[in-house]
Amino acid sequence: MNIDTIIRQIRANALVFNGNVAGAAEYALAQDQAWMPCPCGYVVPLDDEPGPNIKLTGLQQVVTETFMVMCLLDNSADRRGQAAATVAVSDVKTALFTAVLNWRPDDINAAQGFRYARGGLVGEPNRARLWWQFDFSIDVTITDAEGFQTPTMPLAEIKASITDQASGDPFATFVAANLQQ
Repeated sequence: MNIDTIIRQIRANALVFNGNVAGAAEYALAQDQAWMPCPCGYVVPLDDEPGPNIKLTGLQQVVTETFMVMCLLDNSADRRGQAAATVAVSDVKTALFTAVLNWRPDDINAAQGFRYARGGLVGEPNRARLWWQFDFSIDVTITDAEGFQTPTMPLAEIKASITDQASGDPFATFVAANLQQ
């Protein structure tokens, strides 16, 4: 999962953030200070949960990949701290759903797009800021093509004969050479 691609998708389609969407490094800095104006979102990769390999003679595995959007909301307009927890969370949730739900990035092998995994309040809200987390997941299929490829000799020539089954005599023979291109 490419976090930069997800950030671009949210910036372009979740207009409530006014482009204020960043990655994990910025989120680490934001714990003590708000680096971007509210509302803003920080996209952080979470767990990969692999399922079992479902092929006996190769690799085919479904991996659930999850990321979170940690949203920082302005809680200063309402001294009780309810404005961000109601209206702002609802607006951000609607915008994120529009940007992410059912979206399938081109760079991953998935049959369906992202789905909503979970969400909720993070930490203790105060009169200035409220942190809300939204998690999204997608099931990605990995196969032999993503794994180690055994080195092989290039195919240089094919020889074949077609044999008459009754007499056992070959009645056609051909050679295909110089197959490398």
